[in-house]
Amino acid sequence: MSENPTTETTRQDAGGRAIIEARNVVKRFGGATAVDDVSIEVAPGEIYGLVGENGAGKSTLMRVLAGILTPDHGSVVVDGRELEAGSTRAALEAGISLVHQELSLVPELTVAENIVLGTTPVQAGFIKKREMKKIASDALEEIRVQVDLDEPIVRLSVALRQFVEIARAIARKPRVLILDEPTATLTPAETDYLLDMLERLAGQGLAIIYISHRIPEIFRICNRVSVLRDGHLVDTVSISDIKPNEIVDKMVGRELKQELETSRTKVAAGDVVLQARGIKAPGVNGIDLDVRAGEIVGLGGLVGAGRTELVRAIVGADIKSAGTVTINTDGTMRRVNSYRSAISHGFAYVPEERRTDGLALTMTVSDNIALPNRSQLSRYSVLMRGKIGTFAKELADAVGLRPPEIQREAGDFSGGNQQKVVLAKWLGRKPDVIILDEPTRGVDVGAKVEIHRLVRDLAEGGTAVLVVSSDLPELLDLADVIHVVRDGRIAGTLSRDEADEKSVMSLASGESQVRGL
Repeated sequence: MSENPTTETTRQDAGGRAIIEARNVVKRFGGATAVDDVSIEVAPGEIYGLVGENGAGKSTLMRVLAGILTPDHGSVVVDGRELEAGSTRAALEAGISLVHQELSLVPELTVAENIVLGTTPVQAGFIKKREMKKIASDALEEIRVQVDLDEPIVRLSVALRQFVEIARAIARKPRVLILDEPTATLTPAETDYLLDMLERLAGQGLAIIYISHRIPEIFRICNRVSVLRDGHLVDTVSISDIKPNEIVDKMVGRELKQELETSRTKVAAGDVVLQARGIKAPGVNGIDLDVRAGEIVGLGGLVGAGRTELVRAIVGADIKSAGTVTINTDGTMRRVNSYRSAISHGFAYVPEERRTDGLALTMTVSDNIALPNRSQLSRYSVLMRGKIGTFAKELADAVGLRPPEIQREAGDFSGGNQQKVVLAKWLGRKPDVIILDEPTRGVDVGAKVEIHRLVRDLAEGGTAVLVVSSDLPELLDLADVIHVVRDGRIAGTLSRDEADEKSVMSLASGESQVRGL
């Protein structure tokens, strides 16, 4: 962490007159109360942490502050002046900028066009390109990020897209910057850079509200932290007056915390169910892989090593240039040649990008769960709505969806609950093989426990499980065996007893070689 005297002074002294306040905010969706009588206030120069399980009400509260949602009760106040409820224009004019958890950039537009999106300077119907680039350049300079203004967003890395999103917020000259899980897709080095940047911006007087499920980040940069649970404000405390384990206790309760710390008991694996041989695809250079019934196989490695490319080639989501994939069900080996054949032969696939590849966000939870299960929910090609409702409710309950409202649009749920919906729709098929790519990215500690429990239950029920994760503790906790991928190849294989963070990272970075396949 950078030693910035101005920032350190701000961290100690923040807590003067509030620049922004939420006063007794209540927000309901149908019969469920997402935010229940919550009040917070943030001072200039303060980095204010907000934590809680997915579904606790964090993002809903922030969307109320940003004018995206209209509260059922309560108000948002900036500098003592109450804002028009549910008005994004009023919020922007008051200096509130929100960086959403899920990026909202337009892939086909350039960096500069995205930064000024919504405030594009025009004259006589034409874009003032010189002014547009000046605004974009100044915003990027403010956050000290260099990127070609004319580069289409689609060509940028995930990390650069995140920084462009922040630059867009900064371009609006905010007085309050709200960030919702900004490091969920960043590497440790990129995270360090972002946190240093936020400390510097706070040192210049910017009020920052920082939502994260990563507790160490909260303790690194925040002055105070508020804990939400089930829509209620549990506590607001100074960072100096609380310990990390106490925050987890307030978020999820002691019983769940103990479960989080309990590793899976090794079970005997059965026959090989998934067999991949000589897989080649863009980013994959000839990989062999077996996954047995009841076994959890982990794929570790650095970002860009080829893990996602491998699983997408295996399941047929992307075309492979060479290799074979077979699945053994009921003693019969079947060749998998496409995504359609993979699903029909007993595969389930939870993709890395749940919002774009895993869900239909404008469809209800019930209809999302029904999508891959239509054959068992229809008669004479006609879907049976009553049966769909019962089926979806059972699966929503099984994955712990909160609130359990299956007629609500999937896009209205938090990230962790959206991931539960993706899992639910595949659990309905009772798969022989399930592939999960970053299953808990952007998910809070409570939802993570529940998803881990579901994965373990699948394995204990005989399902062959293949997990890709950049979260090393997760991989070490779940996997019976870990294959470390580097440069599109298996760099080494570690048993559960051999694997630790050092051994996995040594293989991922090329510092050592361990028994290969």
